[in-house]
Amino acid sequence: MSALREAEETYRRMAYDTFARDLKMGFNLGFCRTFAVPEIARVLAATGRMTQHTRVRAKATGAMMYRLFEHGLDSEQGAETIAALDRLHAPFAIGDDAFRYVLACFDLAPMGWCAAHAWRAPTDAERTASHTLYLGLADRMGIPEVPATWREFETWMADYEHAHFAASPQGRTLWAATRGMLADRVPGVLGPLAGAAADSLLDDRVREAFGARRPPAPVRGATRAALRARAWRGRRARAKGL
Repeated sequence: MSALREAEETYRRMAYDTFARDLKMGFNLGFCRTFAVPEIARVLAATGRMTQHTRVRAKATGAMMYRLFEHGLDSEQGAETIAALDRLHAPFAIGDDAFRYVLACFDLAPMGWCAAHAWRAPTDAERTASHTLYLGLADRMGIPEVPATWREFETWMADYEHAHFAASPQGRTLWAATRGMLADRVPGVLGPLAGAAADSLLDDRVREAFGARRPPAPVRGATRAALRARAWRGRRARAKGL
C-alpha cells in the first residue's frame, strides 16, 4: 500500500471515529483563521456567499472535504471533487502563498485543536498522515512548494501569519457572519455566553484582525473549563468502549 493510501486510511479513522467532533471544530476554526489574511478575505467576500448564505457555503465546503476523506484523492469521487475545487477558485487571482496558507489551516488547525481539546492528542503518526494527505491534495491542485513535514509547515505557517495578518473590512464582515455558526459548536453548557466563548477560541492576533474584543476573564475561564470537561467525558467514554 502506498504512503498516501495508508495516510488516507489513518485520516479517515480520525475524521469518522477518533476525533470526529473535534476535527470538525478544528476545520471551522482553521477556515475562520484565513479571514485574517486580507488577500484571502477579499476573495471569500467577493461573491457574497460567505456573508449572505454563510451556513450553506460552509456546509458545502465541509461536504467537499469530507468527500475526499471518505473516498480518497484518486477515487472517481475524489477526482470530481478536486476538479470542482479548481473550478471554484479559477475566477480569482490567488497567489501560491495564499493557497499554501489555506492548505495549512486545513491541515494544521484541526490537529492543533485536537492536541489542545480532544479526548487525547493526535500522535506524530496521525499528524504525519494528515500532512501526507494534504501534500497529495496540493500536488493534485498544483499548489507548489509545500514543506515536506508538518513541523516545517507549522514554521512556514507562523512566518506567513506574522507577515500577512492584518485587519480588513472583509475579514471583520466574514467573522461577523460566521461567529454564530462557530458559537453553535461550543459546549452547550455555556448557553448565552456562546458568542463570547467563540471569540475566546481565537488567539489575540486573529481577534485583532477581526476587530473582536477579548472576552472577560470569567468567560475565557468558563470556556476552558467546559472544553476540559468535554475532553474528560470523551476519555471516560473511550475507556468504557462507548
